[in-house]
Amino acid sequence: MKVGVVGPLPDDGSGAAILRDAASFLLLDAAVDQVVFLGDGKTLDPVIDAWMAELGRDGEDAFLEQAAKLAIEGSVEAIHALLGRDDVAARLGAIRKLPPPPTRAIELIDDRIVLFVHDKAVLDEEDIANASVIVYGRSDESVVKRFGKRAFASPGPLSAGHVLVLEPGEDGLTLALYDVSGTPLVRETLGATFGKLTVA
Repeated sequence: MKVGVVGPLPDDGSGAAILRDAASFLLLDAAVDQVVFLGDGKTLDPVIDAWMAELGRDGEDAFLEQAAKLAIEGSVEAIHALLGRDDVAARLGAIRKLPPPPTRAIELIDDRIVLFVHDKAVLDEEDIANASVIVYGRSDESVVKRFGKRAFASPGPLSAGHVLVLEPGEDGLTLALYDVSGTPLVRETLGATFGKLTVA
């Protein structure tokens, strides 16, 4: 599973535009399977709700009504536009929030245990010992730091304009920082933890 990560939004709600840019890059260009939001759900929900409303997805009934009307009297371009907006709305369903603090979220990506948390200060030794990658939101800057077989990473605050992508591959798990326009900034690969087994 390929996972995108975005950092916290400002509390004043000023990060709506950059969240859209980040989500668009991750979901459409980077083709991640899900996006993990490392901030407070109270700042995320209004942005997603407003975006869904603009896409005409206030509810399934509204979409079906528009689709039925366009099927009868709409142009090909209008039908394509509706389906495009519906595709974006469906992809927004791949954005996940962390549970309320101090709870953490855990994901198994390939053969790695990845721990997602807003503030890494709530973690104890056992949390860190059991995880291969610790991804946290509360940070003044974007960072990817490797310590032996373990890594710590943060996209930083979303206002910095950076996102993180975790992608499994044959060489191991890659952690890559990008700016929201898609420019790669940092790339680190944690080698596979298990060797390949050959049976003679």
